Amino acid sequence: MTSQDFTDFIRENEISEFYITGADAIACVKSTVFNMCRENYKVTVLSDCITSYDKRKIDEMLNYYENKGSRIIRSNDLIDSE
Repeated sequence: MTSQDFTDFIRENEISEFYITGADAIACVKSTVFNMCRENYKVTVLSDCITSYDKRKIDEMLNYYENKGSRIIRSNDLIDSE
């Protein structure tokens, strides 16, 4: 990851799982997913909580995220159905 303070915070608080959302699927989200998966964190991308200036590339990016090791779900998958 690129921020040492953030990396230190994650380690100090023993955080190992992340849910990713974002406004630029092709840049920021892509970089975050890549770096977190590379560090072996459990990464879940909320497919209905990302967007991009080029919406035609979102499906391609979802495939990329999954190929890097993240799980792809929709936000309503987080809601307990009980």
